[in-house]
Amino acid sequence: MDKPILTASEIGMLWTHYIQNSMTIQIMKHFQSTVQDKDIKFLVEKSLMLTENVKSEIRSIFHLELLPIPYAFSNTDVNLQAPRLFTDDLMLLFIETMGKAGTPAYSAAQAVSTRSDIRGLFTKILIEYSTLLNKTIEISLEKGLYVRPPSITKPDEVEFIEGKSYFTSGLNPFHKRSLNVVEISHLFENLKTNSIGKAICTGFAQTTDNKDVKNYFIKGKETGEKHAQLFSNLLTESDVPAPVPSDVGVTDSTTRVFSDKLMMFLKSVLSATGQGNYSTASTASMRYDLIGLYQKLSVEVAVYAKDGLDIMLKNNWLEEPPQSSDRKQLIKKGTHS
Repeated sequence: MDKPILTASEIGMLWTHYIQNSMTIQIMKHFQSTVQDKDIKFLVEKSLMLTENVKSEIRSIFHLELLPIPYAFSNTDVNLQAPRLFTDDLMLLFIETMGKAGTPAYSAAQAVSTRSDIRGLFTKILIEYSTLLNKTIEISLEKGLYVRPPSITKPDEVEFIEGKSYFTSGLNPFHKRSLNVVEISHLFENLKTNSIGKAICTGFAQTTDNKDVKNYFIKGKETGEKHAQLFSNLLTESDVPAPVPSDVGVTDSTTRVFSDKLMMFLKSVLSATGQGNYSTASTASMRYDLIGLYQKLSVEVAVYAKDGLDIMLKNNWLEEPPQSSDRKQLIKKGTHS
């Protein structure tokens, strides 16, 4: 029995993950050639093998379905002779972030797929990313490098919200209710991801000779630092400790490691992830000041991402996803034949 043709959703997910895994492979190759800690090297090699396998399996599907293979990224986008740009600690944080982003991404891909073989592929990858994330956290904990979320005093009993003041108290600068655990969770995770993003922007800014790209990453570093500070202040206001990853994540190297195309693409992925995180946090928060803050910061990220898109378009670095036929053009063309 012939397989049904791939749906637009399936092609879209396969195409997106092919591009992203192609990019991650080049990053992991640099990590592999510069990592020093043997346990972190194990994680780097495991991550590299996972991303190479995903790319290979998706490539096989594209061949069988007679779909064009995306150009994506290759060995020309990484300089494996370059000295180490990021410390082992930051590599570990990057793999953790990759695992956290990969599990919901492949869960979403599985959910919108129809064909059993495509669902099976995304299910398998989802399990592998979840396994990678668990192993990364275990090693981080063993080495004392894992940045734990804040703790709170356990409540004595169940309580119910009484009145709108629970939501509006954040608007009163003199009397804001303390943060609840859901709000703490989102503030902490967004603080952590912005700290990592700041470090990546720092490394990219010091290794590119493209003025537009350099200025873009300098702005990204400043934005990440500002957002992280806002989240840290909010936690501190409620007497919640605001632990952050070590600021020592980038070496002094100024030698180019990655192509501008790869660095800009990675930042576009991180910006999209950040916008999604802010949207989720805004929906989950129950203090109006937090909701307003997330919406404001989301707009800032959107404007920043748009500036990045302009740079990528200017340099012809954006591949066009597969799209539906333009029926109007086909009809118009048929009229003149």
